[in-house]
Amino acid sequence: MSSEEPVTERIGLRALVDGTPVAWTATVDHHEDAWRLKIESSSAVEWEGEGADLFEALRQARGCLEPKGVRLCCNGARIDTWPSRMAREHGAWVVYVHRRWLPTTVRDLVPVLGAADAGRIGTVAEQDDYHAWHLANRKRWFNLVNPLWWIWLFTSSWGRPKGG
Repeated sequence: MSSEEPVTERIGLRALVDGTPVAWTATVDHHEDAWRLKIESSSAVEWEGEGADLFEALRQARGCLEPKGVRLCCNGARIDTWPSRMAREHGAWVVYVHRRWLPTTVRDLVPVLGAADAGRIGTVAEQDDYHAWHLANRKRWFNLVNPLWWIWLFTSSWGRPKGG
C-alpha cells in the first residue's frame, strides 16, 4: 500500500465524559503501514492513537482517555467486539460482535467507529477479558451437539450485515 495516496477521513463520534454525552470528531489517517486516529473534543483538546490497524489505534486512544473518565460510544469500544485476522489485514474498519453461546457470522459485522449504545461499551481491559473468554469458549463441545447453535449458524448468515 505504500504506493497509494494517504487516506484521511473525518467521522463524528459520540463520547461520554463523566457520564455526560458529548459530540466529538475522529480523524482517521492511513499512510504507509501506520494508522493514526486523532480524536478532538468540542473544546479542541486532542488525543491520538497509532497502530497497525484502525482498531489498534482506537484501543491506544481509549487507553489515554479512560483514566480521564471518557468513554467513546463506538462499536470498537464495545466489550463484545473484535476484528477478525482478515479485517486486521485490511485496516480493521469493521469488527465482529461476539454474542455469548452463538456462532459469529457475517451479519455480526459492524463499523469500528459506528455509533454504539453506551450500555455496551467498556474499558480496554474489559474488552480483552471478553475476547479471551470468547476464544476459550467458541469451540466447546457443547456447541457441536447443540441443535440451536447449528440452526443459528445456518440461518443467521443469510443476507447482508446488520450494521449495528
